[in-house]
Amino acid sequence: MWSRDKAETARELRQRARPLPALGLCLALALFCAGCGYTLATNSPSVLGTGEKTLKVKGVDYPTLQPWLPNSIRSVLRDEMGARYLAQWVDSGPADFEIQINVISFTNRSWISSEVDTTQLFAATMTLEALLYSGNDNKEIWRSGPISYSEYEAQIDEKTASASIIRQIIRRLCDKMRNTF
Repeated sequence: MWSRDKAETARELRQRARPLPALGLCLALALFCAGCGYTLATNSPSVLGTGEKTLKVKGVDYPTLQPWLPNSIRSVLRDEMGARYLAQWVDSGPADFEIQINVISFTNRSWISSEVDTTQLFAATMTLEALLYSGNDNKEIWRSGPISYSEYEAQIDEKTASASIIRQIIRRLCDKMRNTF
């Protein structure tokens, strides 16, 4: 009876020890990659530096009829910059950097409607470009180039579809600011 308990204990110990070699291999691989200079994208510097500089919006130009669009872009940009620690946000006064957002195109269309003319599928597309200026001499120091995003949203209203696409395109813009290679 005593040997049976001892055998079960040994079996339990072997089962617990199985993940250890895989864990050790993952740890060794992580240390090797860190030694080679690989880092996470969130740890790499951005075009704004290391996050201590200040940033404000110079302006948002848009060729659409939606008066809420500039405020929505500013709000999402402020939240994304703060969440990623790219820069300290200021609303007015002097800043180290100023960003100009030019909305090249924005469409939000109803594609499929029901028999009572209720939209079942929205198609939203936005293209924008960001220009970053030095706050000291107003010299252009970075240009994002055109950034586009499109998506289809089912059974939601136009405002929700627009908010979703703005959030995604601003994320792409911040990704581009972080990838300085």
